[in-house]
Amino acid sequence: MTDLTATIAARVEAHLVLPLLEFAGAKGTYDAKDVLKAKLDVLNKTNMCDFAADVHKEVNGGEPTAEMKAKRAAAIEAHGTLSAAAAKAVKFASDVVAVNQLSRDKTFNVKFAKENHGIEAEDVEALFKFAKFQYECGDYVAAAAHLGVVQLLSTDAARCESALWGKYAADILTRNWQGALDDMNRLRDAIESNTSTSALAKMKQRAWLLHASLFVFFNHLNGRNLIMDVMFQEKYVQAVQQEAPYLMRYLAVAVVTNKKRKSMLKDLVKIIQSDTYRDPVLDFVLALFVEFDFSKAQDSLKACDALLDGDFFLVGCKSAFLESARSYVIESYCKVNKRVSIAGLAERLGMSAEEVESWIANLIRANKLNAKIDSEAGYVLMHTDVKSVNEQIIEKTKALMSKTKSLTQAVLANTQAQAY
Repeated sequence: MTDLTATIAARVEAHLVLPLLEFAGAKGTYDAKDVLKAKLDVLNKTNMCDFAADVHKEVNGGEPTAEMKAKRAAAIEAHGTLSAAAAKAVKFASDVVAVNQLSRDKTFNVKFAKENHGIEAEDVEALFKFAKFQYECGDYVAAAAHLGVVQLLSTDAARCESALWGKYAADILTRNWQGALDDMNRLRDAIESNTSTSALAKMKQRAWLLHASLFVFFNHLNGRNLIMDVMFQEKYVQAVQQEAPYLMRYLAVAVVTNKKRKSMLKDLVKIIQSDTYRDPVLDFVLALFVEFDFSKAQDSLKACDALLDGDFFLVGCKSAFLESARSYVIESYCKVNKRVSIAGLAERLGMSAEEVESWIANLIRANKLNAKIDSEAGYVLMHTDVKSVNEQIIEKTKALMSKTKSLTQAVLANTQAQAY
């Protein structure tokens, strides 16, 4: 399995499938007609009636069907009914001053909203239903704002969790990555703190959350650190291995492209080795860091080029991955050979000899290689250097510090989520 569009689409909410299909259509991953049909199927599950009519015309030609017209008329009527029922709560939610006075104390919020704005429990429920309808119609900005207010005012735990899932999807679709990150952390906490949910159900919820969170992990500025903080946790490792082993591709890309957390490579390798799922990215990691099979690593890297280019989430870090991967290949190849032909290594990597020599020079300057370049002969001469006991201790301490930092960040994230 290489293309994961259909696999991931089956594990995320319908509206989140649409960006995946747009990308697949633009890349030509599937037949254009098939992509349009899939898009129409998704839209028919929503209330985005005009969008569905446009796609229907592209697929089948002609006007929308009678059923589609009836659905549009029903949606317009439902909008009027739900809007009227939620009018009082919508007015309150639109009052920035009033909303800003709400706190993390729901008892205070309920009292404040009731005494100062006449908001009752039924108004909050009406706002939830209207926000849900807005989301189904594609009005993600309004839906996110209204669902946020529902979370602050509702005393129904199940309703609050449902509103949070909806807000999470809406924040993703409006590209509000910081808001989506906050939602994700709250959802993680909600999953773990729910005492009425079985261990199996929680594992499935973690897997579901990870699929939606790919949007955050590969769009938020700190996303590739975040995916490592989350997916290296034992509970999430289990969820991935049992429910969605293909998600290891995304963790592997994050680790390979993050040189500051190089120590996590060992943990990544252990997880990959404990499972049977494979794809070019995972094959590359095993070939280079376990088997030291440079020919296989290079073949896998070539396959990664096309794989990442066709992956909605990874296309943006394709260059970073290939650059980092080649750097690892050069570094590893030089370390296991006393004398390295620059031209030979360049041929292996599909690069020019000048580029390879420049990369090696950078590795030497960064103290990652103890070597000397003989430019005239076209070789790199390696110096064998046994690390002292003190150096080995320092290296292991750095790795422990990195893991401690990751755990601390995870704990802080949960603590912040609990505050809401």
